[in-house]
Amino acid sequence: MKFAMRAYICLTALAMLVLPFPARAADQEAQTWISAGGVAQIDDNDRIGIETSYRLRPADDQLLQRITLDHRIADGVQLGGGFAFVTSRRQKEMRFHQQLIIDLGVLQSRTRLEQRYIDSAARPAWRLRERIQIDIPLEKQRKWFLLTSAEFFFELHKPSAVQDSELVTTRQLIGLRHVLTPRLGIQLSYMRQHSFPDDRPDEVVHVPWLAIAWRL
Repeated sequence: MKFAMRAYICLTALAMLVLPFPARAADQEAQTWISAGGVAQIDDNDRIGIETSYRLRPADDQLLQRITLDHRIADGVQLGGGFAFVTSRRQKEMRFHQQLIIDLGVLQSRTRLEQRYIDSAARPAWRLRERIQIDIPLEKQRKWFLLTSAEFFFELHKPSAVQDSELVTTRQLIGLRHVLTPRLGIQLSYMRQHSFPDDRPDEVVHVPWLAIAWRL
């Protein structure tokens, strides 16, 4: 029964990953992301993570720096929060977040609530992010993993006005992760980001993404 339930959850997550969206005219763009991060285990229940991501974009490069503290409240369940600085030539942002992570081994889910303080906006923006990810080991040594994820962004409170919650962006990702040492891993993936602006054509971004992760 336990195996059947996990298989059902995995199949559901895969279905969400390939869920088709209505065909609409879309502007296409290519970006390149490079990120590095580390996780340090404070004790049996608490860990702290840091992340730096540099995003090369045609119009304006962006730098994201984030710190997160997670606390284990049950086996495979963590509650956490933190903040991030997001800067570019055009815009600066201070971002707070709270999150719930559920880890079932191959399948992980993350629910993240963000409060975004953007320098060009008078009021903060609230955003909900829902992500489902599957990590599949490709051999017995568990050094190579195939990973895929789907993430959905919902605007809850825009800076300009309070509006109904709406889906504004989706991200679909597929990639390979390689464990180089017990403390060092590298990941190469492709991500497709699809945004749905109200007053202009959809925006689709294609992102090759290189990520390096340490366990401190």
